[in-house]
Amino acid sequence: MLDLFRHAGWVAWPLGVCSVLALGIVLERLFTLARLKALDTRAFMLLQMALEKGDLSVLRDAQIKGAPTAEVIDSLTEMRGASTQSIQHAADIALSLQRMRLRRYLGTLATIASTAPFIGLFGTVLGIMAAFQAMSRSGLSGEGMAAGISEALSATALGLVVAVPSVIFYNYFGGRVQALMLQVQSHVARLAPLLSSRSREELEV
Repeated sequence: MLDLFRHAGWVAWPLGVCSVLALGIVLERLFTLARLKALDTRAFMLLQMALEKGDLSVLRDAQIKGAPTAEVIDSLTEMRGASTQSIQHAADIALSLQRMRLRRYLGTLATIASTAPFIGLFGTVLGIMAAFQAMSRSGLSGEGMAAGISEALSATALGLVVAVPSVIFYNYFGGRVQALMLQVQSHVARLAPLLSSRSREELEV
């Protein structure tokens, strides 16, 4: 890696920044998605028990604060008394907001994955051009030319080293987000009727 970085030329610096940024996103998403998955499971259990008793104060419980399901249900409490269609529309919007929240930074990771090979290729093209120019000016030997091209190709190799793990983790996180969103949608579908039944009771009273 150090040899690639030394031989890649100036493009090694933007690729180095991309690699650090990608690593930071990977670590942050690994921690955040694991935390939210566990938090959402706990939130569903607490919300189910509380809503069956008609207790909405649990939504302010610090133990479930930030859980995707809790945030969706909290937004639906403001729709009490509204039509079923309006509540469903509000739920769809709330779920979309949670999906955006779970996919945070993944767009940046995808950009790094798609851009890094081109940055490396650009460095390789510049390196090969420089090698040919040096050969035309000073009659560079075949061995010297091969060495110059070898160093130029280091830029492409470094770009691929940054891009390939980024693509792998982007697809991995995409699957994690999809699975977590299915869990949240399942939780909301089971909790929303409890909220609706509570609303009807309040209206009858």
